[in-house]
Amino acid sequence: MLALQDEAAIALEADDHDKAYRLARQVMRRAPDDPRSIFLMARVLGRRQRFPEAIQMLDRLALTTPDARLPVWGQTAQWMVQFGKWEEAERRFRMLLKKAPEATLVHRKLAELLIRQGRTSEAMEHLLTLCRQGDIEELELRHLLSGGQPLHGDTTLEELAPIGYLGRAGFNLSRGEWDLARRELEGIEPIPSDALSLLGRVYLHLEDEELLSGWSDDVSRIESVDSEWCFAKGAILARQGDHLLAVRLLCKAVLLDSTDSDAYLLLSQSLLELDRQNESQEAARRFQWISETKRIGRDMSLTEDRDDAMFVRLITNLDKLQRPWESLHWCGVRLAYAKASNSLSNDELDGLVEQIKQRSTNLRNKEWVEDRKFVLCGIDLDSLQQNDAPKEP
Repeated sequence: MLALQDEAAIALEADDHDKAYRLARQVMRRAPDDPRSIFLMARVLGRRQRFPEAIQMLDRLALTTPDARLPVWGQTAQWMVQFGKWEEAERRFRMLLKKAPEATLVHRKLAELLIRQGRTSEAMEHLLTLCRQGDIEELELRHLLSGGQPLHGDTTLEELAPIGYLGRAGFNLSRGEWDLARRELEGIEPIPSDALSLLGRVYLHLEDEELLSGWSDDVSRIESVDSEWCFAKGAILARQGDHLLAVRLLCKAVLLDSTDSDAYLLLSQSLLELDRQNESQEAARRFQWISETKRIGRDMSLTEDRDDAMFVRLITNLDKLQRPWESLHWCGVRLAYAKASNSLSNDELDGLVEQIKQRSTNLRNKEWVEDRKFVLCGIDLDSLQQNDAPKEP
């Protein structure tokens, strides 16, 4: 019996689906109630894209065999993604995380699903968890550079095919196709709040004053604000000369998404109008550092060629931005490419290995927490309001 199960599993791994199916049927005839036999047959059905049958089979197994519940949820969630049952897949991934909050594969799959749906801030939480766990891939590190969005070259990957209006709009933006994103979001009736928030950034980029004016009227109905709303509303207020309120909203935007280079640029400009030169210069530097990390990430997404100097610039900028976990893992990526291409000498490789060990030790010995004041370029919002508010006539 075990030999037959093993033979079927080997055939399945070899993509000999017909042989695997034939053997799995023999296994099921001999031991129809054996959990391993059921799981094997379900896997075979999944490979043959008979997802409803496979899911139903494993769901029944989870009811009768509680110990199988976690692997069942994990496997069926992945099938549901393939089958287009995205909401149910997400629900199962989240159920898994409640039972196993450190499950790396679940964080990875959930982040991927959220990225495809354009739910970038939620995806970032799981990507950062992978970063802290020390099990993150280069593609996922690129997502972190862009605030949870796929970069231009990564939009061609089949596993990142967009889902829903936000996902499709986000992929258009990644390609620089702003007008396509506009049409995607405007085509929804009625326009939900998350799409309406993103439209503000699109209209600003397209410099469409008429649409932007209408957006400003429509957006007043949004109850819960997000980083996109804060960015667009802050930009409009800056255009109207209300730089104090613009700064407050742009600060909220970067707190919600510290990779938003455009928000830092506008923040710098409004701070300068308020005669806050030091903070303005710091925000301008932040804009430059983040913009360069995104440019490097985009270049990496478009080609497999890697230049060691590119890694050095990226790591240096991440250090300046106080993003030590990302910086650590990019050092690891740099090391892997340097070994493969012989771009560094043995002494340089040894130095890089030692640097990675030291960085890792420092991070694990002292828990790192994002510095709110650093993200805000040293701005104290309460004192800013007091010192820069218009004086009564």
